Amino acid sequence: STETEEKEFEEVKISPEDLEKILKISKSPDVHSKIIRSIAPSIYGYDSVKEAIALQLFSGMPKVLPDGSRIRGDIHVLLVGDPGTAKSMLLRYVTKLAPKGIYTSGRGSTAAGLTASAIKDEEGKWALEAGALVIADNGVAAVDELDKMRDEDRSALHEALEQQTISVAKAGITATLKSRCALLGAANPKFGRFDMYEPIASQLDLPPGLLSRFDLIFQLTDKPNEAEDAELARHILHSHYAGELAASAQLTEAEKEMAKINPEIPQELLRKYIAYAKRNVFPVMTQEA
Repeated sequence: STETEEKEFEEVKISPEDLEKILKISKSPDVHSKIIRSIAPSIYGYDSVKEAIALQLFSGMPKVLPDGSRIRGDIHVLLVGDPGTAKSMLLRYVTKLAPKGIYTSGRGSTAAGLTASAIKDEEGKWALEAGALVIADNGVAAVDELDKMRDEDRSALHEALEQQTISVAKAGITATLKSRCALLGAANPKFGRFDMYEPIASQLDLPPGLLSRFDLIFQLTDKPNEAEDAELARHILHSHYAGELAASAQLTEAEKEMAKINPEIPQELLRKYIAYAKRNVFPVMTQEA
């Protein structure tokens, strides 16, 4: 028997006022760029990465073919980059935006923690406890430091990424659990930083079988460039200043407003927008497309 002990994620409630705002945003001609600008605005640049993350948050449509086989609709994204390129910040931001998001670090995750573990209840009976990828069903699982995981733990991801199920045979229990989640992974290159003169594949400490399951792989490098670095420094200072102003009560509302790094669509509203889209909009590919 299956029993749900606690609801990990409360249902995203959308009030009539929220719905009005959501429909208004959806009709604006630049809705696409508005959404991109609302993803981690405190992180400078990375427009193509943020666009990929936006598509991942809304996700595609799963398809069941005439022969009964299923093709996943979720997009898996991998960010590989030098240290200090804001990978973890992006991952944490995404789990706040996803109507159902969970963050975990590969360094402390085992195969059981990602998939399912068998535990004994008070009466001494064995029961399955859901891991991160099962809890994130219909949402986004952000797994940081994928390269720090042990190989045997990482292999647990293969079935979850492609078939979107997790098969368990533990303590006399055999079950198949659903893990229809999009995975956003982050990893560092094998030698700490990218070497511009070596092929990228040889610098990733991830097996080819796992790499092939990611639909989009981004290489985030920290290349010295005076103009861009000056712009980045300005952005970081601006963010720090905004944080200080928001915390200080002596300033006028106008000053606070001026210094904030505001997402175009407030975070909570964007979360509701994504939830509404996933529940109500089911695009079908057109002949022209």
